[in-house]
Amino acid sequence: MSDYHTAENKELFKPKKVRVWGKGQITIPVEIREKLGIKEDSYLEVFQIGRAIIATPERLAVKELSDNFQKEMLENDMNLEKLLQELREGEHVYETD
Repeated sequence: MSDYHTAENKELFKPKKVRVWGKGQITIPVEIREKLGIKEDSYLEVFQIGRAIIATPERLAVKELSDNFQKEMLENDMNLEKLLQELREGEHVYETD
């Protein structure tokens, strides 16, 4: 049997009734928020398809890249000035996975 036919997935596809509040705000049911990792201040991308509204968690690629870059700089004791100096001076060794 396919993973889509599990009891948990069947529950996810049951319609959930939510109320539209002022300025078009809705509350996303907790089980959906937890399953998708939606937290306070998360951003969603919202689309209209016919009479349906589709909302998906936005993956902020630039923010993720920036966070990863900052983490690498901290782990390698690198500050922005040092990084820029090395970039200007030339010889670079690039690692690939």
